[in-house]
Amino acid sequence: MTLEMGLELLKKRKFSKSLKIFEKLLLVNSENPDLFFCLGNAYFELNEPQKSIFYYEKSKKIMPNSPQILHNLAVAYQSLGNISEAKKNYLKLLEINPNNIQAYFGLFNLNIKNINEELYKKLRSLSEKKEVSLKEKSFINFIFSKLEKEREKIDEEIKYLDIAHNQSINSKIKYNSNTLFYYKDILSKFFKKKKFHNSTNKFKNFSESNPVFIIGLPRSGSTLIESLISQSSNHIKSYGEFHAIDSSIRNQIGPIIFSQNFNINEFEFVINLENLQNSLLETYKELKNEQFIDKSLENFFYIDVILKLFPNAKFIHTFRNQYDAIIGIHQSMMPDLSWTHNLKHIIQYIHNYEKIITFYKNKFPKSILNVQLEKLTINPNIESEKIFKFLDIEWDENYLNFYRDKNLFSKTSSFMQIRNKIQLYNKSKYYPYYFLINNLTN
Repeated sequence: MTLEMGLELLKKRKFSKSLKIFEKLLLVNSENPDLFFCLGNAYFELNEPQKSIFYYEKSKKIMPNSPQILHNLAVAYQSLGNISEAKKNYLKLLEINPNNIQAYFGLFNLNIKNINEELYKKLRSLSEKKEVSLKEKSFINFIFSKLEKEREKIDEEIKYLDIAHNQSINSKIKYNSNTLFYYKDILSKFFKKKKFHNSTNKFKNFSESNPVFIIGLPRSGSTLIESLISQSSNHIKSYGEFHAIDSSIRNQIGPIIFSQNFNINEFEFVINLENLQNSLLETYKELKNEQFIDKSLENFFYIDVILKLFPNAKFIHTFRNQYDAIIGIHQSMMPDLSWTHNLKHIIQYIHNYEKIITFYKNKFPKSILNVQLEKLTINPNIESEKIFKFLDIEWDENYLNFYRDKNLFSKTSSFMQIRNKIQLYNKSKYYPYYFLINNLTN
């Protein structure tokens, strides 16, 4: 049992298994900064930020100038809404290395005003250097787009945003190409044609669970709903955007669909449910809990698969005005979601998403609840009570005070928004950008 074995499991997203290895190693070597750092990573992935910060801080005490430790610690503090500690660590990163793009991007995410004139000039210089990677340049140009938005220069904003997205998708072209193919040509065309092996098996580990899956599109209120549910007296654990099911299924069929000899006309979408169960048991920490939340939005592709394993599963489908969804996604930087870097791909993905969610809503009407973001912000009491009734959880209007919870945790770009009470939906926010969609569709 070695640190490398734990790191390999962490890389494969088998977080619980990796955590067990790190904890056993800790009994033998209680002063290893690399081990502390790995424990911090594992706990962060399992959405246990306090424990994550504890181990990052222990690691930092021994290695105070480690860029990796400082960055991950800043992100962990940021996800808990501790802006001052996050900013302190990002600034320390810049003190050690003025060319650290992650630190600039972190400061920008905390508050766009952190990018003062001095830092802006530095970013300008870095954007022209050959040694700066495409991924890093995409972050720089994304910051430039938001600065132009602040100045109300839409043309310049769109120019820098397009550059950022193109650089992001080209920074890992093979991965993005494979992912686009998987969502567009496999999931969207074969969602009705899945076949299951070992489908007669009873999955004892899951049959008594009552998981909540929040599904839909990014920027549609999913983090808000997750925050609401996590306030309940049931103390439901959230795994956040865990992507366990998507990655487990992709691992099963990936060697087939990404092979050079793949013929889509001969493809059969076969899922081995027993293997999927075993994979999930290695990924989630405590699946025997009666309830947990998984906010992996792409799980709308797998509603039928999930219900095979978790017969008591409930799905909350969050959605908003379609044009606002398209622009909201386009104006975000989500480097791991290949389809978000191009308006055409976004519209195509949403078209497939609407087709699939409509199919499953008709097939499993009692398992899926639609929650419109606009309605939730107009009548938060009424709409949130519907959510809790659907989940068979007693509702309390005090749950709407979720933003006061010091332990509120979010890894998404909404980490600041959920620190405030629910705001009325802004219908005009994205209107000036609608022409982008009209031009493309025309």
